[in-house]
Amino acid sequence: MRKGVFRRWRERRSSDDSLLNPKQWLLDLFGVSNTSSGERITNDKALLNSNVYTCASILGGDIGKLPLQVFKRRGNGIEKDSSHPVSRLLGVRSNPYMSAYIFKELMQVHVTVWGNGYANIEWETSGPNNGRPKALWPLDPSKTDVQVDNVTGEIWYVTTLPNREMRKIKHSDVLHFKAISKSGLKGITPISVIREELGVQQAQRKFLGSFYSNGTATRGILKLPAGTTLDKPAKDKARDEWQKANSGLNNAHRIAILDAGMEYQNLGMPLNDAQFIETSKFGIAEVAKIYKVPGYKLGLTDVKFSNMENQSLEYVKSTLQPIMTNWEQECDYKLFTEAERSKFYTKFNATGELRGDSASRAAYYKEMIAMGVYTINEVRELEERDNIGEMGDRHFVSLNYVSLEKMDQYQSLKAGLKTEKGGE
Repeated sequence: MRKGVFRRWRERRSSDDSLLNPKQWLLDLFGVSNTSSGERITNDKALLNSNVYTCASILGGDIGKLPLQVFKRRGNGIEKDSSHPVSRLLGVRSNPYMSAYIFKELMQVHVTVWGNGYANIEWETSGPNNGRPKALWPLDPSKTDVQVDNVTGEIWYVTTLPNREMRKIKHSDVLHFKAISKSGLKGITPISVIREELGVQQAQRKFLGSFYSNGTATRGILKLPAGTTLDKPAKDKARDEWQKANSGLNNAHRIAILDAGMEYQNLGMPLNDAQFIETSKFGIAEVAKIYKVPGYKLGLTDVKFSNMENQSLEYVKSTLQPIMTNWEQECDYKLFTEAERSKFYTKFNATGELRGDSASRAAYYKEMIAMGVYTINEVRELEERDNIGEMGDRHFVSLNYVSLEKMDQYQSLKAGLKTEKGGE
């Protein structure tokens, strides 16, 4: 039976479909795609692109450094809970080999490049934390897939471990952070959107390497005086002598001697062409656009300094906050038991990213204290300072404010008039 299937496959296969010239469906099967530039771009290759690497480093680093804290609802109040096992996994150590920062950074890099970040949840099976998460183990996104059971409708994750063992994991045992998706089950890799652009950038790098390997900064022709001709052996000899003197790094900047009245005419250097430079800038801008990262973070210097702070705040609001919400909702559903979900939840603390410089922070804190939102101790905690004791836990409200229903009484008292209740 297997031989029959293989024979039919070979009959359907066209004559030019071979390992040296594979069909596109075979390339897509292994995450490989040809581009119009002739370059093949895989997700692993894409990560080696400097622009993609920078975006992955920025997004991964920003998510990794932000505190992901656990909060508990108690009565009418909310308090931070540092004793819950989830708080340790997301804030201190995700597994024996990874700090919380490394784990969060790695997951976000996987989402940035592969469109999906997977982590297997290891559960406690005994003791006071029985049924609670014990460790989070990252899975290789290139070897993990989402499958739906056609009979039960259940979702399963199928992955290949480093020891080449295939494993089928329950949906409830996997943290899955995903990029934009068509089905809601699996994210689309952003690389598929910019594959053509990355192919152009890879071709440019190859051109640059080839250009500089010749060790010359010019290209041109050798001209002879009018009426002078050379036969083929003389032309070949002149060309060989010129290339010997001007090719290779060891011969860079050597003086070339021209015989028989020859004159060298430069035809221009492609690296100085405006089109070449603009193409490079366009490539950076396209990658930055896909990942919603400000261009100045990738080295585009045509941004005014006065706009950088606004772009940074916009980056937090438009880029990081959707990612943080994605993380929070997945962690809330997968890491807490059904009974705990009504009490516990996770929240990124992005205050440090939004508060700006010291002058802006001072104005913000002053306003928050005047409105009674923050206490002095809460402000000191945000600035990573010790509290000042119980007196610092008091809330203050400005005496200049009065409720609307008390406004008439307040104005009457100022005028020395009695109110309807006798002016008490």
